[in-house]
Amino acid sequence: MNNSESMGEKELLTKAIGGWRGLVDSALPSMLFILIFVFQKNLNTALISALILGGFLLLIRLVERKPLTQIFSGFVGLSISVLITWRTKDASNFFLTGIITNAVYGMALLISVLIRKPLLGYLVGALVGDSTGWLKHPLLIKAYTTVTWIWVGVFGLRLIVQVPLYLNDSVALLGTFKIFMGWPLYLLSVYLTYQIVQTARAKIK
Repeated sequence: MNNSESMGEKELLTKAIGGWRGLVDSALPSMLFILIFVFQKNLNTALISALILGGFLLLIRLVERKPLTQIFSGFVGLSISVLITWRTKDASNFFLTGIITNAVYGMALLISVLIRKPLLGYLVGALVGDSTGWLKHPLLIKAYTTVTWIWVGVFGLRLIVQVPLYLNDSVALLGTFKIFMGWPLYLLSVYLTYQIVQTARAKIK
């Protein structure tokens, strides 16, 4: 495996989250929303504060001329969550877009595994410039199938925990679990994915 392939995988599996800065930026608006809503019981203040913080983080990235893909998509998602929550006056709906996103991603990955075309293989392959080459190697097929199942588990576990809390309007618990099942679980899954894929590639040198 050459250096470009190694860097491609590393960029996809570790830098896609934007590093520690990206992890913190993605969690802060939700944390602020939860804190203000739980302690002040003021939905509008919580929504406005979360949106302002999200916009401020986006502005900082613009000034620093950092990549905007992740932070911009996060701000769009935040804006949609704020709009839905404001229109419905239901604080639980602040987390609805995240639940729907997890369901869509989880279902797409599950279907890809069931039809024996694991999506993680295509994602990594596209980044290293060979989106289908891994299909020629049984070890890589097995590795990408395994890591795709890992991500199906990630999204599925989030739904199992968060959907009942959403239905019960348990805003504080829902927000807490969203944060702790967000980037910590994501980071662990990224690490496992990278290790499994790298091990398989090393065996087919």
